Amino acid sequence: MTFPWLACSSRYMDSLPDLLRAARCLLGYTQTGIEDLFKLKSRSVYTLEAGRYKLTPRFAYLLKEKYEEEGVEFTDAGSDFGQGIRWRVPGRKDPYRRAMLPAARGLANLSQAQLAKIADVDQKFIARLELDDFEAVSRVKLDRLEAALKARNVEFTAETTSFGAGVRWITSSGKPQEPLDP
Repeated sequence: MTFPWLACSSRYMDSLPDLLRAARCLLGYTQTGIEDLFKLKSRSVYTLEAGRYKLTPRFAYLLKEKYEEEGVEFTDAGSDFGQGIRWRVPGRKDPYRRAMLPAARGLANLSQAQLAKIADVDQKFIARLELDDFEAVSRVKLDRLEAALKARNVEFTAETTSFGAGVRWITSSGKPQEPLDP
């Protein structure tokens, strides 16, 4: 008997929790929203995304399939970049990376407060940006956010004519080596 959801197991095993968190954030789901949708136990998604399972639970692959059905593509690492996620098709207008920022934070496992501290910007700026609640945007603050994410080994990828924008690890090794202070 074969299980199609195991097909990606070897490629994504170590980084699957981070990639699932990024995809969930890109799609705008909360952890509890996903748990309700799939009728999972409370804190199941939190535990998965925190990497606290010794074995990857089956529902992780069901989440991956759900996110893929909604237009997210999980990308493999290349020789000079790591794994990531992106929109499967181009055409989503996001000049300030408002929709990509939560996905980048998700991949880096950063809260708004943590990213604000690293980037030296006000957390309210990040919150308003992610909610699309702004009249004008400071290019300097956007550059600080991008630099802070790069310091955590995460970069934005541009939309092309073949696929949409996304986020990925800068290096194939994935997560940054140094832990983040709380």
